[in-house]
Amino acid sequence: INLDEVLIEPITSRQTGINVFGAVGGTQEVFRPNALTGDPNHLGIELVIPLLVLTPLYLRLEAGHRLKTPLAVSLVFLLLVELATLSRSGLLGLGCGALVLALPYRRHLHRPAFLVPLGAVALLVAGVIVARLDFFLTVLRARTNTSRAAASPHFEVYSFVPDILQTNPFLGLGLNNFAVYYEFVTGRPDFGPHSFYVATIVETGIVGTALFAVFVLWLFRRLGAARRIGRALSAVGDPLAARIRPVAWGMTAALVATLVANVFYLTMTFYYFYVFATLAAALAVVAAHARRE
Repeated sequence: INLDEVLIEPITSRQTGINVFGAVGGTQEVFRPNALTGDPNHLGIELVIPLLVLTPLYLRLEAGHRLKTPLAVSLVFLLLVELATLSRSGLLGLGCGALVLALPYRRHLHRPAFLVPLGAVALLVAGVIVARLDFFLTVLRARTNTSRAAASPHFEVYSFVPDILQTNPFLGLGLNNFAVYYEFVTGRPDFGPHSFYVATIVETGIVGTALFAVFVLWLFRRLGAARRIGRALSAVGDPLAARIRPVAWGMTAALVATLVANVFYLTMTFYYFYVFATLAAALAVVAAHARRE
């Protein structure tokens, strides 16, 4: 039974299936999960949000809390899927987001609540790799290849920016017009630049890029307000601080991770990002209401 055909295609209305990255030795296929996204790189970048938002919340849960174990299992599963996507942009974003969390949660890094799930992932991954060492070394070399041929598709799109700033600097070419104007270069009528920032500059110009930058700064300010309210609640001993501050830090890290991952991808044009942005903006409102109470 093809579960994609039975369960997924009725939802997405398109033919879907697991991504095949290639084959090692011509026979051993390399699979990359894509879930509902249709692209393993999209999945890898989108997964950084639940990973980074839930991790600090999990670390701050009281021992014996009914959600402690389910969250640990969920985080282990999400991290395994993240690794299985082989998404370089996703892992780059996750690493940057983890650095944001490392400072406020550094005292948790040596505790069993953090080390046990991470150790479980490391042991499982190590066991799978050792069982098929040559296979995984070949895949790893392919995904870390820094040759010009491998890297050029991600960097060449930035060469379009100076041309647009000379010809259409203020408003760009218009939304979704990158593929139309550059089909003669890319050879594809549906090619989007592998960078959210290139797409923003080329299609909306200086005006659109500035407006989006203001929007992102506003989101950071809203999350900063939520963190300050969390500190105020903590100062008066309100237990709700153990929920608001972790979520605010997690969302801050997730926003940083998504911004970094989109240097070479375009997932910030998808609905999921604006759902996340709405929740991030609303957090300060919810926190302020809790503080008034």
